[in-house]
Amino acid sequence: MVATTFIISNNQKTYTPEQIWVSFDGSLTTSDTVGGIACTDAGWQSFQLSAMQAEVSLPYFSSNPLQYTFSLDNFNGRIYVNYGAAALTASPNPGQPGNVPYIVFETTVLPSNSSNIDLSYVDGISAAAGTMLRDATTGAALLATSVNPVSASPDILSLVAAQVPDAVIRNDKEICRVMSASASPSSYHDWSALLTALQTSTSQTPLTIADYTSPAKGLPAKSELNGVLFGYSGAPAIPGQLSGFDLQQSYTLTATFQTDLNPDSDPTLTKLEIPKGTAGVLMTGSGTVSGTFSIYITNAAMKAGTGIYGNNPAYVVVPSDSTQGSAYATNGIYNDLSGRIVGDLMAGIVFGWSNSATSIADHAKKTNMNLYGMTFSSDTVSAIKTGELFFLLSLAATQGKLSDWIGAGISNNPLYYDPYLYAVSQYTYAYASGFTDRLQGFANPDTYWYTSNPPAIPWNAQENFPLIGFVQLTLGPTKIDYTVQANQAWQDTGLAVQADSKISVTYLSGSWTADPNTDNGSLYDAAGCPGLIMKQSGYPSVDADLKANMGALMGRIGGEGGKVILIGDGPVSLPAGYSGNLELCINDDLKGHYGAGLTDNQGAVCVSIQLG
Repeated sequence: MVATTFIISNNQKTYTPEQIWVSFDGSLTTSDTVGGIACTDAGWQSFQLSAMQAEVSLPYFSSNPLQYTFSLDNFNGRIYVNYGAAALTASPNPGQPGNVPYIVFETTVLPSNSSNIDLSYVDGISAAAGTMLRDATTGAALLATSVNPVSASPDILSLVAAQVPDAVIRNDKEICRVMSASASPSSYHDWSALLTALQTSTSQTPLTIADYTSPAKGLPAKSELNGVLFGYSGAPAIPGQLSGFDLQQSYTLTATFQTDLNPDSDPTLTKLEIPKGTAGVLMTGSGTVSGTFSIYITNAAMKAGTGIYGNNPAYVVVPSDSTQGSAYATNGIYNDLSGRIVGDLMAGIVFGWSNSATSIADHAKKTNMNLYGMTFSSDTVSAIKTGELFFLLSLAATQGKLSDWIGAGISNNPLYYDPYLYAVSQYTYAYASGFTDRLQGFANPDTYWYTSNPPAIPWNAQENFPLIGFVQLTLGPTKIDYTVQANQAWQDTGLAVQADSKISVTYLSGSWTADPNTDNGSLYDAAGCPGLIMKQSGYPSVDADLKANMGALMGRIGGEGGKVILIGDGPVSLPAGYSGNLELCINDDLKGHYGAGLTDNQGAVCVSIQLG
């Protein structure tokens, strides 16, 4: 049996390897090794990063055989990386501030050599990090069903802290953590304003909590969504749940927010601690297997730290037919149909969906997002099904536009979305919400890495596809791989450039064209169409000094009117003295002044952005 090799690249400069610790919260086996050190079967084990250097027998790393490594075999648990004088001795309590920076990964390595690893910012940001899967021989990035980042923005900690300053925890020298809303709810707004607004709006137009099947045709291969049901995929049976709640099925319910969930003093609800006069949300509807039922969530449960922010509120389930089972209350989300439905509502609320009048088509045009001709059940974000929302967000994620569809991207009221989720989403697609994994585009809630495209959905973990190569963990600022589309104008990399930043951009792979009628219809790399210099108004290269080919890769710092740079194939170092987000695009007639503009463009190129 071959264990999965993990590699840690340490690119931060604040701490030495002797001040960085890796702890495993899960059952390691005697076949597991960390830097050549054999493990025991203890449930918690810690290692100094400096002791984890060992030769890695993977061809892609042959030029640099010494890496910080560990190898896991049949592991299911969490991995913590913390900075400081000593290792963590137990899993930190996310609700306690503390002053030790740490990162947490949820990791699974199965006997079949299938693996997943999810970077989580749910409990609070302590450091920038990222995950990536590559082929061990070629180093090529492998496709994944998740939207976890290759790397986070280098100063994500300070950038998020600037947006949610009340949640910042400091030690004597620096910001060491930004607490999430679920870990520190008092640092964030409560949901009273939104819940009151929804009592009025949903009395006229209930929210639709429903599955959605993505279109079977028309989507690009990279979206990996064709014909996929955004519904419930099934889970183990749980004692006391309603009949059929453990089985795969689609569902449709409507949600109305009410000042009184029990106006008639129904004894069943009263017994389950929802007496007359209790405000909350009522969801009524059915699953295709389980039949009809209702779910009640009180306002108090939604406003608690475990509620909307934590995506884990207590709720009550009431069947329409006694043959389905008895009504019951939960202490939090069950991993069954009810939990899926409640999770849909909570996720939609934190994303800002529930009270947004934003037009889908207009917003897609504004953000240069391609909807591939998809139609939705409504023109506005708040009126679409939750399944459609997650489908829409999945499309946004594949195009690097996710932050345009969360929080302030779709709501002008900061009390109607989760500010922590919104802040984190601008710099990374790693987990910042308990249900962010819905964005992977599959009913299966786990984020596994696959070797096929499009991947199949496994019925259970043991049937996953085998892993190729390894997963790379990155601590601190490092290299970001970013794909630039030929048919889109300026595309925000999410990388905030400071006046003293040291950043270079290099073409990696891919080809495109700004006009298929030139260069004999051939696609070219980021250097552009040979010999066709463009300096007309409307092109990024209007500055004659740039001498940029049509179709060359261009960069811009600081948005409209900002500094424009010719990148081409690179490597090009960004000039010092400029601040703002780095944007990239193809050198073309961006607004169609002279013809087809971007609409006839084809292809994409991938670049590497080196930080520091």
